[in-house]
Order: sequence, then C-alpha cells, then structure tokens
Amino acid sequence: MITIDSDAQVFIYNKAIDMRKSIDGLSLLVVEGMRLDPQTKGLYLFRNKATDKFKAVFWDGDGFMLMYKRREMGSFKFPKDVDGDYYEIDADLFNWLRKGFDFYALKRHPELKTSRYY
Repeated sequence: MITIDSDAQVFIYNKAIDMRKSIDGLSLLVVEGMRLDPQTKGLYLFRNKATDKFKAVFWDGDGFMLMYKRREMGSFKFPKDVDGDYYEIDADLFNWLRKGFDFYALKRHPELKTSRYY
C-alpha cells in the first residue's frame, strides 16, 4: 500500500496531459506549467482527458517516484471549472480521490439551531 504523509500537499494540474510522459516530462510540467519546485514536499498529480487514469510524481528525498493508476470501470471525479493552472487538495482528499470517491458531490447537512436544551 502506498501512502503519503498526512501533511503532504497535493497539487493537481488543471489540464489533461499526454499519459506517455514519465518522471522527466512530468517534472518539467511542474516547473513550467505549475511554476512550482518538484523537489518540495508534495505530490504532483496529472490526469488524462477521459479522467480514468492519473499519474503522480513526488520527491522522496533522494529521487523521484512515479505513481500511475488506471480505473478499470468508471472515472476519477476531478473538480470542474477550477481557475488557474493547478489547484491544491490535502492528503485525505487525495486518498478519497484515488479510490474513486466523488467528494465534490457530497451535500452538507444544513446548520441546525435548536431552542431545546436538556
């Protein structure tokens, strides 16, 4: 099981990419497309157009690691209409995303006000 630190930042590139890219091409996208440093503590996530595959690259102190996931059925639920070249989520949301959970479809219960105190 691959896990990332709970305090790690996850940066998602906001455009579909050519999934033939590997560590060098993805690291270059981090620098040129996202204007970030790929050697900082973070995971940089990239998706294909169909959103059924993603690749992630991260620096683990002495080299880059590449993660690749392909959904056999369905797709990943990435946010739509996000401005900018990338956006950030936390490690918990990334874990939900990679398992196929649509956390943006969740609805919050309305805030409750009560006058009954026991």
